[in-house]
Amino acid sequence: MVYAWPGSRQATTFNVGLAPVDAEILTDPALAGDAFQLQLYAELFSLAGLDAEAWRRSAVIEVAAGCGGGLLYLSRRYRPRSAIGVDASAVAAWRGRRLGIDLRQSDATRLPFEDRRFDCLVCVDALNYFPEAEFMSEAIRVLKLSGRLLLADSSPTFADARARFQRLARLGGLAVDTLRDVSEGARRSLRERSPRAARAVAWVPPFLRRRVREMLSVEGSERYRRWQTGEHCFAMAVLSRQAVES
Repeated sequence: MVYAWPGSRQATTFNVGLAPVDAEILTDPALAGDAFQLQLYAELFSLAGLDAEAWRRSAVIEVAAGCGGGLLYLSRRYRPRSAIGVDASAVAAWRGRRLGIDLRQSDATRLPFEDRRFDCLVCVDALNYFPEAEFMSEAIRVLKLSGRLLLADSSPTFADARARFQRLARLGGLAVDTLRDVSEGARRSLRERSPRAARAVAWVPPFLRRRVREMLSVEGSERYRRWQTGEHCFAMAVLSRQAVES
């Protein structure tokens, strides 16, 4: 329903976002509509530690890709050899394909790809939706031995985030290469985009509005309060085998 309701039809990705937003996103008509959410991807991709040539050689998969906005940004900014997304929502996959993104409906724990296919696997603001062990098993299966896992998600505290990423790394035989707390950028994003989110909620049937306001962390919601008072943390991490070997 989130991907199908009229107020979301211009959105290509759903996450808390980051601020401030890079000028290259704000000035690109294909990206500016989701500027805060795509800034989160910009930060995560920069954390990967790949130069321009390495990105161009890379095959990238995003799990829980939504409607493909992150992959659209990736393709326009870094031009990887291939960029594929999967999402459990058939509507999201359909909308992504209309953007020209190779986006397929699939379960994160049963990826329809051969072993050792991808150089990077990306998962943004979605780790709470599937079992950790099954997700990591599939991630490691489809990643090349030199591959990187790029993760970004919310936790109650930064200590909780560190513990989660370390736990995921152990499940995959990896290590946490880089870890960053970006909570302040997420809080600023929610403040600055709250008026637009509130307008989107107006398209939702009345019986769902309270729930959607919470999901989008609109000002006045409990989730918005918790973000702004520091009761939520947002962190991102790069996991790799290279870190294990170094």
